[in-house]
Amino acid sequence: MTSKARTHRPRRTAAILRDRRRENRAQRDMIERVKVSDFLTMLGMPEDEIDRYGSWAGKHIVNAYRAANFGHDPRKTRKRTKPCKGYPAGRWIKVNVYRVSDPALLAGCATYKRTVPFVQGMFAPAA
Repeated sequence: MTSKARTHRPRRTAAILRDRRRENRAQRDMIERVKVSDFLTMLGMPEDEIDRYGSWAGKHIVNAYRAANFGHDPRKTRKRTKPCKGYPAGRWIKVNVYRVSDPALLAGCATYKRTVPFVQGMFAPAA
């Protein structure tokens, strides 16, 4: 009986450590990194426009990030969506997170026509 308990203990320990790593990473990302929706909120974009155009803004921002970082993708995190049909509590989706100081955020917003008014004067593209 003790041998059986010993075989399961490493699995439990590994699961606990894995969960602890995930929680620490999520906490660090919350402090150091922002999602596109959070960045658009900081720019002053209304919430209904973020819901409508945030996905396309994110696509422009990720393209700018890839162009600046040799084709690498940004770090991902999970975000719960708003409640919708079939998902009363919302559902979990993967979204990209960026450092607040990352120039790809402004460069991507400067290429999308819906976000250009919010970043005018902040971003000057190279000539």
